[in-house]
Amino acid sequence: MKPDWRVALLFLGTVRAAREMSELEALYQEGTTPDTTDVDGTKVATLSQPLPQGKPIPRDTWQVDCTSEADGHTCKQSFDGNNSTYWQSLNTTTAQNITINLGKADWNISGLTVVPRQDQQAALIEEHQIFVSTNKEDWTLVAYGTWWPDKSQKLSAFQPQKAQYLRLSASAPNGIAIQDIKIYNSVYIQANPALGAWGPTIDLPLVPVSGAVDVQTGEVVGWSSWGYNIFVEGKSGKTQTTTWNGGKQSVTRRTVDETEHDMFCPGISIDQDGKVIVTGGVDAGQTSIYNTSNHEWYEGGMMNTFRGYQATTTLSDGRIFVIGGSWNGGVGLKNGEVYNPETNAWEKINGAQASKMLTDDQRTYRQDNHAWLFGWTGGSVFQAGPSEMMNWFGTSGSGTTAPAGNRTGDKDAMCGNAVMYEQGKILGFGGSPDYENSEATKYAAIIEIGKVNETAKVTQNAGDGMQYKRTFHSSVVLPDGTVFVHGGQVVGLPFKEDQAQMTPELFTPDPSNSSGGKWTPLLTNTIVRVYHSIALLLQDGTVFTGGGGLCGDCEANHFDGQIYTPAYLLKEDGSPRTRPTINTVSSGPVKAGDTVELTTDSDIKSASIIRYGSTTHTVNTDQRRIAVDLKKADGDGNKYTFLIPGEAGVALPGYYMLFVLNGDGTPSHSKNVHVVA
Repeated sequence: MKPDWRVALLFLGTVRAAREMSELEALYQEGTTPDTTDVDGTKVATLSQPLPQGKPIPRDTWQVDCTSEADGHTCKQSFDGNNSTYWQSLNTTTAQNITINLGKADWNISGLTVVPRQDQQAALIEEHQIFVSTNKEDWTLVAYGTWWPDKSQKLSAFQPQKAQYLRLSASAPNGIAIQDIKIYNSVYIQANPALGAWGPTIDLPLVPVSGAVDVQTGEVVGWSSWGYNIFVEGKSGKTQTTTWNGGKQSVTRRTVDETEHDMFCPGISIDQDGKVIVTGGVDAGQTSIYNTSNHEWYEGGMMNTFRGYQATTTLSDGRIFVIGGSWNGGVGLKNGEVYNPETNAWEKINGAQASKMLTDDQRTYRQDNHAWLFGWTGGSVFQAGPSEMMNWFGTSGSGTTAPAGNRTGDKDAMCGNAVMYEQGKILGFGGSPDYENSEATKYAAIIEIGKVNETAKVTQNAGDGMQYKRTFHSSVVLPDGTVFVHGGQVVGLPFKEDQAQMTPELFTPDPSNSSGGKWTPLLTNTIVRVYHSIALLLQDGTVFTGGGGLCGDCEANHFDGQIYTPAYLLKEDGSPRTRPTINTVSSGPVKAGDTVELTTDSDIKSASIIRYGSTTHTVNTDQRRIAVDLKKADGDGNKYTFLIPGEAGVALPGYYMLFVLNGDGTPSHSKNVHVVA
């Protein structure tokens, strides 16, 4: 199906006139997009990226050395201000370095830009690493990854670092070349391990609008649209994807066309076997399946209703439920349907009525977008927002809908977040009454659910509200039950970065507090994360944040991710804490009520299981945390047991990260626990 781009063009608001598709795609592949900057008299494509924070460092006193130089193309020609010269390394596959001495040690380096050779498509930098140093002996890795192989300006932004030297290391089949390099100086952000730490940056070949954690490898699989930095003037039938492996520090890219699915603006759920089920979006009826066992994409069954911006969730019996999604495929009548992984088929359940969860958004195609869904017991689904009214959906037979009460007593909260941080306890926060052009709220509520179809209990103004108003933000539940919140802006303005929130915050639950907890600001960072950004919990207890943009020519594309390290992993001096270790976990899938056995290397005080996450457009219906009650075996060292919750659906079927925490609240690396229906 060809998508209806009238909706997309309205969505952009100020998009340029449509261009011939073949011409536009050729421009993007060549790195000669309409968005350019002048570099020493040459028009260079920018890929619509915001520059690193701060200003370029003057280059007149720089000193430079390289691992090799081709005849007539010296290191210094990479910043001599002459558009007809460039540094060219020797024609070798060996990694090549360019090391720049900035002249003094008190620069606060926040990023760089690199312009490849412009006279031909040659010696392009893809895989690379960036280091900084104060003494040219001790080097800190601040960024690494893979840039898209074209002639556009490359960019890497990172948390400002005090340094005198910067080193860029890269390799390519025929050597590398740089026509121009600039390094940026910004305001230093004082490190404070009590508030966490930022870095390194992972440079990506695309804008990761959607992503999921591979349950087998822990890799982050991210994707954009048919283009790596554009979705408009659509060319359906393919998706640009990237895979980041943190252990190997590698970033690879891949075009997925075997499922004939442009997976921009989809619904995402991880099924009980760890496969990532991606539905609708631009190709609004398609289903694509990423199998984490062999890392291949497969075509799934066609949905009965075409959808974009829908939400999905795995059910207690292993099926997958979807509802809403009027951004594409027509407006309204986007009632529920369910997918059976065993038959690879979708079935309508019109009794699960999308009309009951509509917001009052001024644009009707926005009213059923991005539902906050939580699969629960007996095949039920709890819908916590973004509409002010909450609902229960039943998925048996033709489906049912039942009211669950008023969420906040406040307004709708489109593009807000909702996280199940503890069994049956959901934190809902932020968002705005309309999808765009309306002011966000810092309001938060704790929603407690129990029996199906009963009115939920709501603690209003949880923690007295967030520190900052946010919409288009992301959030992740952490092993200790706190909730990390990042990014967003005060007024929802897609593809703009006005009033962006640069300071993340943390919600700490506290049942003894009448408001249910407290909100604490964390360490400010320097990369804007607003519309089309994501965040995911990783197996080591850190957080991946990334993306933002994907609009083509709006100066707001972020081709990167960044790691946030929570304070529970850091000593006062910023060095890593000693972690407990899970030595063994009882093998085999477990069901509701089953016992899990584990051994550790040290005494453990608490533990939790957290379901692997997938996310797009502020929605992550997969993540949920369940605190488990550890029982220590008598006289058997550090051997423990715990029970999976006894009612199926409290721990939805799927893969969970098991974390154990010591007396200091420091979590282990996780081990997998596989819960089945």
